[in-house]
Amino acid sequence: MNTTLSLMLAPELPSGFSGLSYNGSLNMNEGALQVSEDWKENAPIIADVQPCNGTCTAIVRAPGVTLSNCSSTTWPVTEEDMLDGNATWGPWRSYDSVNDFVGNPMFYVRLGYLPVHTPQRSQVAALETGMLQWWYENNNLTFVGSYVDTICYYSPAILEYEVSIQGKQFTIVKSGKTISIANNTVSYNADLPFGQIQLNTIDALTLYLNLYVGANASMIMSAHPEPGDHWGLSPLSSSSSAGVAKYLDYSGADSMRFKDPTFDILADLNEMMFRAAVLSTTWSNVTSLMDEGLSVEQTVHSTQTVTENVYHADLRWFAGAAVLELLAVLFVLPLFWGWWKLDKVQMLSPFDVALAFDAPLLKDVNSATGVQNVVKQLGDVQIRFGMSVSNTRSHRLSDEGAEGDSVAGFRLGFAESRFVSEPPKGTRFGL
Repeated sequence: MNTTLSLMLAPELPSGFSGLSYNGSLNMNEGALQVSEDWKENAPIIADVQPCNGTCTAIVRAPGVTLSNCSSTTWPVTEEDMLDGNATWGPWRSYDSVNDFVGNPMFYVRLGYLPVHTPQRSQVAALETGMLQWWYENNNLTFVGSYVDTICYYSPAILEYEVSIQGKQFTIVKSGKTISIANNTVSYNADLPFGQIQLNTIDALTLYLNLYVGANASMIMSAHPEPGDHWGLSPLSSSSSAGVAKYLDYSGADSMRFKDPTFDILADLNEMMFRAAVLSTTWSNVTSLMDEGLSVEQTVHSTQTVTENVYHADLRWFAGAAVLELLAVLFVLPLFWGWWKLDKVQMLSPFDVALAFDAPLLKDVNSATGVQNVVKQLGDVQIRFGMSVSNTRSHRLSDEGAEGDSVAGFRLGFAESRFVSEPPKGTRFGL
């Protein structure tokens, strides 16, 4: 069904959310640290929204990044290069001072901001990726290889997100089109006077995320290669190892191909900014830190899905159950054959059972008169369970032989309440 939801969500990342730039360093905001830790722990995203019964899907506006510009450089790599220790590719070469090894980039990822030497910059997320790719074509006769280094810049913006809401928990399904570029990010000057404070909006988020997505793996060759030597993989840091393992394509035995990590990295960055949009709604001055005309109060149309249990009767099972019941009736009917020869209808009511077993209370009642007549003959008789007197016979031995005496005993059972008493604590009864 269609429904309307009212929710609190900042459409734009508030200016200064990351913290303050001061004397060439970034002092991280407590809110940015909380958002980063929540992203790392994959904590639920709980927003201020009227609870959704079932699952609601909606399009909301929240902060994210959008592509500003990109540039790529390609270095061809030949099969001979893979056997030549002096071959070079990429914008840099690694150097191992201990083993005197020199290598070239294989898989490189860096997310951050523009270099500090840039005279003037707006706050953007700068993502550089480099990947060595090589494989054989034409029945393994043609070697194809290259190293491609790409630098893309992403500006803070207002994006549309498709979200799923259960109760008050949000799940990002996917990010959509860009609505507008954020104008509340402050341009940064590397030549700021000493002691001047500068608001910082997204840099803390990009630097934190780079700790988990950054990679720098190199191909190395022995300093004194022998004929037939091949490039090897340099020792990897934990993040580089994770990146290589995650994005290396293992489908070809004689190849090295990497999948582009850009989509995953941008999805992570957008999720962190979405979490920041939820957290910043608690700021009293959040409206003044966004572009003019923006509000954290949003009213969106959503599609609500509620799951209900619906039971359907299968007549085949019903027919089978009916057949079993009829068979049970047919097997029981012979037990009642000849019932019409009885003077009255016999039942298994408590009265009939008591009459059948000659209960003392009913010993003077006509057993063939039925329950109603038994009640009429007995009248208002109250019975009770407890200790009552019972006549028993005991035997003792003498010189003349055995003699028997009738003595009074006690038993537990039902009797008229006037003849029944509560047994004292600790009383024991024999057979």
